[in-house]
Amino acid sequence: MRLLFIVFLNIALLRRGPELVPTQPWFVGSVAVANLLVSYVVSNHVGALLSPTALATSLLVTMATLSAVVFGALYIRGFDRRFPATITAMFGCDLLLTALVGILIPLTGGLGVSSMATGIAALIGLWSIAVNGFILHRAMEVSVAIGILLAFSTALLGFMFSSVAVGPVAQ
Repeated sequence: MRLLFIVFLNIALLRRGPELVPTQPWFVGSVAVANLLVSYVVSNHVGALLSPTALATSLLVTMATLSAVVFGALYIRGFDRRFPATITAMFGCDLLLTALVGILIPLTGGLGVSSMATGIAALIGLWSIAVNGFILHRAMEVSVAIGILLAFSTALLGFMFSSVAVGPVAQ
């Protein structure tokens, strides 16, 4: 377990690429489910405005969008065999960064109270896009800038699709 944590940490710190991630189907599925659960708990804990069902729908649509776009991009480049390692690296790093948000935001007073908490969440969100861009750069053999642009576009597309799936937020 410690070794896997170090693998994901090194990827999140832009030291290693996704090629080191195990690709057994049970592991890929476990990381995806763990990421979904941690994202759900953290989002619920930091004050999501969505109902539990809408939050779960939003997270699933976002993860599905990321998976589909990454597979499509890898397929176009002829690297579709790299998909399991790439998506597992992305979900594993997201798991680490989401857990970090879950730890830091309550310590700084919460998102609704502290501008420091909002700044921390924004910085971690930007770092997450950079990490995904780095992973795509390594997996697709493109420049870092192209990887980051694809990661940003995918995040935006995931947000748009999840917003459509969930509908308007009742306040």
